[in-house]
Amino acid sequence: MNYENIYNNITKNPKSQLGITERHHIVPRSMGGTDDPDNIVRVSPRVHYLLHLLLYKMTSGNDKKKMWYAVWNMSHQGKIKTGAMYQFIREECSKNMKAIQVGKVPWNKDKKGYKINQRPQKGIPKVTSYKPIEYDGVIYQSIKEAVEKSGRSYYIVTNYGTRIQP
Repeated sequence: MNYENIYNNITKNPKSQLGITERHHIVPRSMGGTDDPDNIVRVSPRVHYLLHLLLYKMTSGNDKKKMWYAVWNMSHQGKIKTGAMYQFIREECSKNMKAIQVGKVPWNKDKKGYKINQRPQKGIPKVTSYKPIEYDGVIYQSIKEAVEKSGRSYYIVTNYGTRIQP
């Protein structure tokens, strides 16, 4: 069976979809694809799931591992077995989320300085409050102040509290 021909036929001639659709990268970003409109096609959740299965079948090496990871995540770690099951779950989830959100005000509405998906940098703990710390018998109001005034170059946060490296 020529998986590449099947994949190309589906991505080049997508049928118009009723209901929810998902964006599918024709050339996956993990394989060098971009977010350009020419590289994106809107398909039903079922077809999206099948396209990732086809990508898994037609790739090899490291790309095959990446495509398996995508299929595995789409199938909720192997619990969803078919494209039809995936589509049913996505449609039900969409309906339920819309029902839950009716009348709710977003948490960041009218708040300045917040972005919807703002997250701290990976590996850096988000500081919610500054606690005084003691180092070499001196109490500092923050880790930053302790580092600056003590002349140390960096610090670490351990399970037992903050410690400045000598």
